[in-house]
Amino acid sequence: MQIREIWPFLLPGVLLQLLMQILFIVEGVREDNRKPLHRTLYILSVAVFGLAAIAFHLFRAEKYTPKDTTANEVERANHLSIKGIFFILLIAYQVMGLHMLAENAGTAAYKPLLWLLTISFLIMLLYNLLPEKKRLIAEPLLPVLQLILCIPIQCLDISGDNLFLSIIAGFSAINHASLPRAKVYGIGALGAYLWGSSARTVFLSQSAEMSDLVRYFFVNTIVVLLALLAFYTLKKQMITSVKLESALRTVNEQSEKLKSLAVVEERNRIAAEMHDTVGHTLTAAVLTLEAAEGLVSEPQAVQKLRQGKEQVRRGLSELRASVKVVRAGNKTDFAAALNQLLQEIRSDTGLVIQTVMESEINLPLLHVGILLSVIKECATNAIKHGHATGAEILIGEHNGLLRFAFTDNGFGTDTIKSGSGLSIMRERIQSLGGTLDIESAPGEGFTISLIIPTAQRKEDTE
Repeated sequence: MQIREIWPFLLPGVLLQLLMQILFIVEGVREDNRKPLHRTLYILSVAVFGLAAIAFHLFRAEKYTPKDTTANEVERANHLSIKGIFFILLIAYQVMGLHMLAENAGTAAYKPLLWLLTISFLIMLLYNLLPEKKRLIAEPLLPVLQLILCIPIQCLDISGDNLFLSIIAGFSAINHASLPRAKVYGIGALGAYLWGSSARTVFLSQSAEMSDLVRYFFVNTIVVLLALLAFYTLKKQMITSVKLESALRTVNEQSEKLKSLAVVEERNRIAAEMHDTVGHTLTAAVLTLEAAEGLVSEPQAVQKLRQGKEQVRRGLSELRASVKVVRAGNKTDFAAALNQLLQEIRSDTGLVIQTVMESEINLPLLHVGILLSVIKECATNAIKHGHATGAEILIGEHNGLLRFAFTDNGFGTDTIKSGSGLSIMRERIQSLGGTLDIESAPGEGFTISLIIPTAQRKEDTE
């Protein structure tokens, strides 16, 4: 047997291997997500070992995560594994085909076998390399045709290698098929082997012992049956694994949604309790202090009552702001919350505050709540102590730090006394890992500047 005699059988496989090597080497060169050493080893392995190396890399490649359990999604998820199996079957078919031709060289069946093997090999290539839509049109014609060709190959072959070629043809038909069709193709591959093997057994019955032929027939039949069952089980396991992965992903997504709903429900419950219990208690305390203020005649006592009343009102105001933030949850928009707060301040006090925000800023809930409280405290101090009629807020973010400045047009002073409001404000900013500075001069109003990190610290989330 010479190469020029078997070139019809060799040429398609050699051309396909060269084409696949070129494609995968080019893909390896273009890939940027591999380390240089890994990329070099990948290219060398494909160049030296060809389809075997390509199949190995396909099996190791990251699999596509299916969106659902439909047939198309399952096919996409197993696409790389199916392609790898095809390349392995391709190598096995050519090796066994060459061995069969070598064993049958010089016999009358040699030429028919050569062309039958070539046609069967081309059908196998065509079926596996066709695009998905065109392959669906060609199915089941091509797999069935390849299985039918196994019958005359088994009748003509004298080497016994037709057993393995029948198994490979069955694997090829099952590999790309859906699970119901895979079962039909498996039965068809076994039936084709039984037909061909039976015909071969009858033909040899005249020159060989019948007991040896029967033993040979049954042993080979069991081997083919077990091989087809094993590959069908592998196919079923691959599909089941993809479906389980998709189901697990769906369960995890639903679990996250349920967790989010539980968090929202708990947040609303806490907000309701804060509003109904603490809020009502503080409101009652304000009314009580106002009533007590009218009953006391001593100026110092009246001043203390007024101071206590203002503190309770401030706490009530901060509580209401906190309730809004808690109810808003992760959907809090700092810019929208700021605009709403400034409108409330203007309608309640007449203080006009202009805002300059350099860019859209995303802040954690804790930061939003504290910043809104700072703005309210600044506005209160500007009206109460500086008799301001307007103010300006500058907000910017750079390198993970938020810079905030509140400047009013009040009287200003050269002696800054930190009352309870400013002290609480400073403590809150420091709790975020930030800093707060206060500047003032007579006739120039107050400027309160702070810097805080835009990311929430780990200890704040625990």
